[in-house]
This record gives sequence, C-alpha cells and structure tokens, in this order.
Amino acid sequence: MKKNYLTIILLLLLFTSCRVNQKKYGEKVGRWVFKTTIDKDKDVHRGRYDQKGFQKGTWRYRLNGKIYKKEQFNNKVAYVTEYHKNGTIAALGQTRLEIVGDGLHWYYFGSWFIYNTKGELTDVKHYELGIEKHHTKVRP
Repeated sequence: MKKNYLTIILLLLLFTSCRVNQKKYGEKVGRWVFKTTIDKDKDVHRGRYDQKGFQKGTWRYRLNGKIYKKEQFNNKVAYVTEYHKNGTIAALGQTRLEIVGDGLHWYYFGSWFIYNTKGELTDVKHYELGIEKHHTKVRP
C-alpha cells in the first residue's frame, strides 16, 4: 500500500515538473507548443527553448496534422527540412542566428537542396548571409 502512495506522489511530481509554455525572467524556457487556426487550418509548432530563450533540439511544424517543416538546432545553427504536402522532402538547408546590436538576425546560409514532389533533386541554391549568391538547375 505504501508503494502505491509513493508511486502516485512521484508521478504527480513528475507531471508538475513537465509544464508546457513556461517563462522564466520573461524568456521562454522548456517545452513549448504553439497552436493557431487560420481558415480552418490548424498549425502546430512543438519544440524546446534553452535557459536563454533560444530554440534548441528538434522543432516540428504541422499543418492539419501533416508535417511541413522540421528544424534541428545545434547552438546557433538550424538544420532545416521542409516537406511537400505528400510528405516527401521539399528542401534541405541551414539557417543561422546572429545577434546584431540589440536585435537578432536569422538567415539562410550554405547550400540548399530543392526537391520536386517525386523526391528528385531539381535545384541547388547557395546563400551567404541570407542572400542567394548562386542558383543551379539540376537536369534529370
């Protein structure tokens, strides 16, 4: 009987420590879920923030239950995968966060690989500081 009470207390403590959408000193921390509805479309973003309020780990973006983007954060770099409506990969690339003065600047960098709905590579775009510097069409 004591084991059951101890188990219940531990579970309650576990669930209260796993709150969603928390702020600490005005910054988003821990697990967050953003839900919006626009014209009957349900958009859900799920991921985590670190103690400084920056995104970390894996973030998933879904529209009406279907994934349309995934970002994997490693320090200030995000490895981005975008998806077509049929679930195939639409684009692969990287973004970077830089602190500029009092603000933040997210931008594309490096090579971005663009795919058609069949999963075939169609384009390669190269970015520097968010500006497209080179665009190559890939022949089938």
